[in-house]
Amino acid sequence: MSNAVAVIGLGYVGLPLACLCAHKGYQTVGFDLNENAISKLSNGECHIRDEVVEKLLDQAIKSENFLPTLDPSRLNSCDIFLICVPTPVNAAHEPDIEPLLGAIKSIAPFVKKGALVVVESTVFPGTCEDFVKPMLEELTGLFCDEDFDLAHCPERVNPGDVFWTSANIPRVVGATRQEGALRAADFYSSILGGSVIDVRDVRNSLRPKFSVGDGNTLNTKNVPLGSVTVMRSIRDAEAVKAMENTVRDVNIAFVNELAKISDVLDLDVVDIIDGMSTKPFGKGPFYPGAGVGGHCIAVDPEWLKSASIKAGFVPQLIQMSRDTNNHMPEYAVQVLQDLLNELSLPLRDAKVAVLGVSYKANVDDPRESPFYAVRESLMKKGAIINVFDTWVSQENTHQSLRLALEDCVAVIVVTDHADMMEDLARYDFEHSCIKVVVDGRNALDVEMLPKSILYRGIGRR
Repeated sequence: MSNAVAVIGLGYVGLPLACLCAHKGYQTVGFDLNENAISKLSNGECHIRDEVVEKLLDQAIKSENFLPTLDPSRLNSCDIFLICVPTPVNAAHEPDIEPLLGAIKSIAPFVKKGALVVVESTVFPGTCEDFVKPMLEELTGLFCDEDFDLAHCPERVNPGDVFWTSANIPRVVGATRQEGALRAADFYSSILGGSVIDVRDVRNSLRPKFSVGDGNTLNTKNVPLGSVTVMRSIRDAEAVKAMENTVRDVNIAFVNELAKISDVLDLDVVDIIDGMSTKPFGKGPFYPGAGVGGHCIAVDPEWLKSASIKAGFVPQLIQMSRDTNNHMPEYAVQVLQDLLNELSLPLRDAKVAVLGVSYKANVDDPRESPFYAVRESLMKKGAIINVFDTWVSQENTHQSLRLALEDCVAVIVVTDHADMMEDLARYDFEHSCIKVVVDGRNALDVEMLPKSILYRGIGRR
């Protein structure tokens, strides 16, 4: 095949991508319905006011590989299709995928065997499998994963940024089959110049072998410029963009709430944030867990909330955050109970090993630890509880991890001490009574467990 590329949509996402493809040697067709944009591009003019995009357009024109067009028949020579159309919300703030489906209808007559279709438009998890795939199969008469590959690579354009551009921002890809994901990753690697990375390698580079797990993290390593990370599934890839921007939105809302608190307490929030930014750790990435403890995170927000309320402002986000984090121990126990229910095993009178008492890994401090809420919830449900912690011994019911696990039907990890996790990794699960493992810190290597054991992390399977 020719490996000619079609970019559908030449806005702030599609135009720099199309120009980059052309600059890197791909014959690139840029298709858009905007007559004014195509007219300008055909004359070498950029319809987007952005110095980075303008520079990329100049490079694309010099390469003589870029063809902007209104004519969909020009797509006939292409075998890689990159969908970069807007995906807005409607008046009811619900996702509007009509532009995406319109783009699929535009390319369908030209999708042949061996084609690669990549959706870059922001979508909700399940969109590619539930809408794009069946539409393509119906319109083309071809079968996804057999005749063509369908992938998702969420766009990561940062308009106005002269450093982070379409040419170097690390990307993630997922596809309906792993071979398709690797194929898409190889393509993006060819235009970005970076390496292809498995998402598990990224996870290992971003945090220590056994995660801190309470929101405090060690200094993180940077993912290489222009690298492409292969996700576990296309749904995970779809969720990346939606979740990363939701995290940003929630954090922006939170600092806006801090601004309101600063007003009522006569503080300067900008000075405070600048002071906070000098702390070299604890800034993320953040990972979910069975609860938040310790003398800081579980306590300090309550002090700020109390001061704010006394001054006349009720900080709703702080309260919601506290409520959410305080509920996580009960949630972890509910996950354990659900797994036992799948096996038709009752939690009442079940022997459960609770591993970890301290509030976070590799410390001997149990203050405000979620362990106590986990134990209380299990006791209320009638479970028989074994407790073991290598750093905090006063709550231990057994002298070793092996003895604590003996005859247990379920395990719940509350604290991921490095030494305890290493011992757990060496434990003979195959010949034990354990049927369920709830990883409250998402710290375990799932592959170390026998297939007969039901495993769940917090938000992880």
